[in-house]
Amino acid sequence: MSRGGQAGWAAGLGLAMALAAGAGGSAQPRQAPPQAADPEANVVEALVITARHPAPAWWRVRKGDSEVWILGILDTPMPPPVTWRREALEQHLKGANGMIVGARLHAGLEDLFGLFQLYGQLRSKTPMEEALPPDLRARFAAERTALGKSEERYAHWRPMIAGLVLLRDARPEGSEDVGRQVGAAARRLGIRGRPAGEYDFIPFARTALASMTPPREAQCVAAALDDAEAGTEALRRAAEGWARGDVETALTAPRRFDRCLLLMAGGPDLWRRSTDDMADAIVQALATPGHSVAVISLRRLLAKDGLVESLKARGLTVEADAAEAR
Repeated sequence: MSRGGQAGWAAGLGLAMALAAGAGGSAQPRQAPPQAADPEANVVEALVITARHPAPAWWRVRKGDSEVWILGILDTPMPPPVTWRREALEQHLKGANGMIVGARLHAGLEDLFGLFQLYGQLRSKTPMEEALPPDLRARFAAERTALGKSEERYAHWRPMIAGLVLLRDARPEGSEDVGRQVGAAARRLGIRGRPAGEYDFIPFARTALASMTPPREAQCVAAALDDAEAGTEALRRAAEGWARGDVETALTAPRRFDRCLLLMAGGPDLWRRSTDDMADAIVQALATPGHSVAVISLRRLLAKDGLVESLKARGLTVEADAAEAR
């Protein structure tokens, strides 16, 4: 998601992108079946490893004289003062044929009118908190007050957007997105991320926004509050686990809000399509001698039917640079 100044335009459209389930698919996404399961709920136990060194864990795919190193990045922003060792990242980036990143949603100038329409659908004509059930309204007010934020900050957004903004406000100041850190390291070496695919933004956003019913929005607001109320210690613990290669601990990061977004209309299907696109991009990279790097969220990498299992279904062997597996 993009970071919007003062919870504005970019934040709203960023949520619409999240509602499209993490990017992926074609311009005409199929609807997910009713009550579809959360695709990231279960991870493959054998893939929950501890890295050989106190640094983020890596996985490797090889074919002939080509290989792709895969980094599963932290699913939440990294809070200060947690840092991580980047020697392996820099080693794998040096001389790499390229870096594969997740599929990207795209909107051009021809989509400008549609973007304004979508933005309008994210706004609320009445004060947001008035639309919440009494118990949820009390929780929201208590949390924003604890964060030192006024009611006005969230008042003009629909409840789900307000939940997103609140969740961002609850993050420790100075938190950084690991994916951006990796991208910056690659650019310093002259390597730009190559998306596994590019898809039209508008159809995804419309499908997702159409499912934003008041009950679902209330559920997602409650999920955002659950994550915010978990506190900064939960985020720090997961980040420290990821930084030392303890995958089991890294996976404990609060994700109720992400799960709520993922389960909205078309979400699981788009997740599946984009994961397959990532696997296809890695297969294509293996056709070129040398090595490449791939970057993907940790849960998407390790989930049942996630990237590792998608690669294995294509006849490839995925090795973990690990000291042990659970």
